[in-house]
Amino acid sequence: DLEELHVLNAEEDLIIPTQIAHCNQDCPSSQSLSNAGLLKKIMPHQRHTLSPSTEHNVTLPSTGHPVVFSHIYNINVSASSLCSVDLEAPEDTQHYPKDIAAIPPGHHVTEHTVNGENQIVFTHRINIPRHACSCTDDFPGLKDLVSRLEMLEGEVSALRHQCSSEQLTGELGTKPYCNGHGKYSAETCGCICDPGWKGPNCTEAECLASCHDRGLCVDGKCECYKGFTGEDCALKTCPMDCGAHSQCVGGICVCSDGFFGEDCSQSRCLNNCLGRGRCDDGDCVCDEPWTGFDCSELICPKDCYDRGRCVNGTCYCDEGFSGEDCGEHSCPNNCRGNGFCVDGKCVCTAGYSGKDCSQLTCLNDCNGRGTCFNGMCICDSGYQGEDCSQLACLNNCNNRGQCINGRCSCDVGFHGDDCSELSCPNNCLQRGRCVNGQCVCDEGFAGEDCSIRTCPSNCYGRGECIEGRCVCHVGFIGEDCSQLSCPNNCRNRGRCIDGQCVCDEGFRGEDCSQKACPNDCLARGYCLNGKCNCQQGYTGDDCSVIICLDSCNNRGRCVNGRCICEIGYEGESCAELSCVNNCHDKGRCVSGQCFCDEGYIGEDCSEVSPPKDLTVGEVSTDTVDLSWNNEMLVTEYLITYVPTSPGGLLMDFIVPGDKTAATVKELEPGIEYLISVYAVLSNKKSIPVSARVATDLPQPEGLRFKSVRETSVEVVWDQLDISFDNWEIYFRNTKEENGKVVSTLPTSQNEFLQSGLGPGQEYEVSLNIVKNNTRGPQTSRTVTTSKFSANSRYNILMSPNI
Repeated sequence: DLEELHVLNAEEDLIIPTQIAHCNQDCPSSQSLSNAGLLKKIMPHQRHTLSPSTEHNVTLPSTGHPVVFSHIYNINVSASSLCSVDLEAPEDTQHYPKDIAAIPPGHHVTEHTVNGENQIVFTHRINIPRHACSCTDDFPGLKDLVSRLEMLEGEVSALRHQCSSEQLTGELGTKPYCNGHGKYSAETCGCICDPGWKGPNCTEAECLASCHDRGLCVDGKCECYKGFTGEDCALKTCPMDCGAHSQCVGGICVCSDGFFGEDCSQSRCLNNCLGRGRCDDGDCVCDEPWTGFDCSELICPKDCYDRGRCVNGTCYCDEGFSGEDCGEHSCPNNCRGNGFCVDGKCVCTAGYSGKDCSQLTCLNDCNGRGTCFNGMCICDSGYQGEDCSQLACLNNCNNRGQCINGRCSCDVGFHGDDCSELSCPNNCLQRGRCVNGQCVCDEGFAGEDCSIRTCPSNCYGRGECIEGRCVCHVGFIGEDCSQLSCPNNCRNRGRCIDGQCVCDEGFRGEDCSQKACPNDCLARGYCLNGKCNCQQGYTGDDCSVIICLDSCNNRGRCVNGRCICEIGYEGESCAELSCVNNCHDKGRCVSGQCFCDEGYIGEDCSEVSPPKDLTVGEVSTDTVDLSWNNEMLVTEYLITYVPTSPGGLLMDFIVPGDKTAATVKELEPGIEYLISVYAVLSNKKSIPVSARVATDLPQPEGLRFKSVRETSVEVVWDQLDISFDNWEIYFRNTKEENGKVVSTLPTSQNEFLQSGLGPGQEYEVSLNIVKNNTRGPQTSRTVTTSKFSANSRYNILMSPNI
């Protein structure tokens, strides 16, 4: 028997089966029951030592709510089991106490069910009022209850073990307190819920991370505040909908490839590919079955096999193709219903032909001699009949004969291909044409039937026509006697033209009976027996060669009667000595030597007499005087001058030929010039005579003393308006050999203070300019420094004349 459970101030509902199974063997001892330990396996939470109530997720029930333990035991017992069960109650019926509600607190409540599968179900429920727990440290009442509950569980376990066999199956289910989502704490009389659960019995789902205080927790799910999202409201939402082309990351829309803009709604592709593809580097990569720049067009099946145009998913096939994808060959006009389409070609039924079977066929296909039109043969020229099988005659022989195999057999008096012409006598003997019954004879024939032979031009009346050939009268020749005859027929040594002989080469005379000379001796001699006797001054086979005087004295070649003399000879017969270059026509050649005209010199008088002995006279700062000599008179002299330093400009001027002196003006001071003088005669220059001349540098002016002291002297002078390199000023002690002080000054300076002098000393002050490393003439003055005195200081201004 199951021991009745009593707890002080505790309400206990124990469901006990109406009939208890009795085992054939003795029941196990209480010690074995207490050691079964089944409760330890299925309710470990009752044995845990709990931490203080300050631990997280601890939920205490309210005072009016009881603590409920529920246990369900299912045991399947077969009919052959060693256990005997009183199953008199009908199957599938449940037995309950007559009045469960009337059972007073602290009493047991049990129930069991026996079904058709021999299953015994035990339900055990214990309610402990909240006020029964004093929650003291020793907690003796509840601990005693737990101990007794363990004993009960051990008895059930022992019972299952005792009745176990291969035929017995079953399971033990338990729905402990805290709803399976926590652990009951005997120390706190409450549930310590597992993570994710809360409430007195751990029945309320808890939200993850408490929604991070960014939303409300409803049934374990976070309902986030505006601006947050995610399972735990940890993510920020974007201020606008990022759409299907981006993800919201940290409150910002991160666009997919091909999209941009604050909400990623703008696409780099046309019309955003209409949502039918993805944008790749500005080009739409369309999804099936779309195509086009913006995926606006439907793809046609199999791309119409490239046999048609694809328009919005529909193939418009090229001629000769049909079908949804233009994959089938079509026939023209569907063969007009007069045949069958086989591989794109019409196989016409009898009586029809053509590409589309639209034409009626003709008998024997007109034998290839005509055109079939609507079933009738239109025969080609020369054929006739229903099927053009018969040869036709031209114009049906004009009804003047019979058509036999396409040729007319004309009646008497008619001829021609179509018997349209009148016939001629004897058919003109094939020597002419029959025109309207009359013979038009070929040349050389005449008569009614062209039977008479004629002579050309009727022999021009200069001979007789015999058998079609002219027998010319004396003095006439030729096929038609039209030509005059020549004496003795030119002895067959020439041609007779208009009665005169044109003799062959080598013959001459009225009848070409005489031998001729070459070129008829060119009228420079006479011909005798075919050889030329040339006149004086001519020679050669035809007197064509002119003889040179004295045979050019063997000093040249004779060309066309004129001597081409060798070098060094001249004259009609090359008998005279010649001059070089014929003295250039500027002199006379006498026995091979040139006597030049005035102003010319040289072996061949080719050079102008140059000036000689160029002399440089007075040289100033800007002028140079020149003079020269010349033995001959020339037209003029050309004088050129240029600075010898690089980059100088070449200048020149002309002097008349009767002058032998000149002055070069407007030169720059202190510059070296290259001056050249040329003699000019008839615009031809001689070789030059040259000289290098440097102009003088100017002497400084206005040197004066501005102040004189014991140890210093201040000097001033006039500035120059020319270009130069620098000033040089000297202070020389007149009583000391080595007492000279030199200073170099820039060109812009025109005063100088010399210090460090001795008092009461006489100094010579000299000033000059320097240009191109050349020193100009000096201007000098003397001055005596002051002696030391109490107030020895004065200024002296000296004029240039001092």
